Amino acid sequence: MAKNASPSYEQIFYLGGTGYSGIRNISAGYSVGQKSVKVLGAGFVRDVIAEPLRGELSMTRDLLYQDPVLDLTGEAPISGTLLYGVELNTPAYRTVEQVYGFNTGYLTNYSINCDVQDVPTIETTFAIFGQMGSGEREGELDYSGVAPLQNLGFVNHEAVFLTYNGSGTNRAVSVSQTYDINRVPIYTLDQKTSESYYAPSQVLTEYPIEITTNLTIEMDDYETANMIDNIRSGNYQTVGVEIRLGKREETLDGNATSGPNIVPASVELCLEDDAGECLGDDGAGITRYEFLSTTGHLVSESIESSVDGVLSVNLEFKDYYNKD
Repeated sequence: MAKNASPSYEQIFYLGGTGYSGIRNISAGYSVGQKSVKVLGAGFVRDVIAEPLRGELSMTRDLLYQDPVLDLTGEAPISGTLLYGVELNTPAYRTVEQVYGFNTGYLTNYSINCDVQDVPTIETTFAIFGQMGSGEREGELDYSGVAPLQNLGFVNHEAVFLTYNGSGTNRAVSVSQTYDINRVPIYTLDQKTSESYYAPSQVLTEYPIEITTNLTIEMDDYETANMIDNIRSGNYQTVGVEIRLGKREETLDGNATSGPNIVPASVELCLEDDAGECLGDDGAGITRYEFLSTTGHLVSESIESSVDGVLSVNLEFKDYYNKD
């Protein structure tokens, strides 16, 4: 029997039938909550399942254009599959592609992180209430579909533009935003089929969805809010992030100094897909992607200074999204 490892470059992850790009890592698993049953006069009898089954899948991805995962904050479930090629010496002496799949998954956490020291990333977590485990390609747990992988378009911190109150003179060095979606599985005591014996009858989404935005800025003329005044009247600000992507020349700073392919500074180029069309082109040759736009209540401010740094302030905003 062949004993082959599965390197990451041979793996493809599908969510809702679409192949995803830019994935840094994936982790998935489940745990079974057991409880021992003790009987008077007999001691330990056996162990039983003491709580509903629930799995979890988490992944970290580099930020790529319009992110399709953010649309999964609604009430519809999703299925996914990690396809990996492992050769198995089956009785029929054929090669079988393995998959790790799940169904009835709900997005519970979505977080965007932008920092000048790293490539912007997106972290997502799904709660799994259906089946979850290994299988074979085109088998019961294969939800891979045929959709192609999305184009790669990695974002540098120089393409991220953060706007907030005081952004003209105070330097933003990091921003993150997290969506927390509370899912409530509903279980019944009715007779169930063997296929969905442990699955909930319904999964509800508790509204409002809480949105937390954090940003760190180096202070110049920024003035923090007074704690007492914030409690009395509230302090609300609009925070937004825009990403502007343009095609770069093959140099470190993006500007070629000589050669036949020099593009004048007045000419804007866009990032293109396989068909040669601009991705998200706004008409000026720049791919624009706006996200994190929210009007939140300032709930936390903290300043920090050290001998090897500059004075900075960390701000936290809370906002809420209600179902239409």
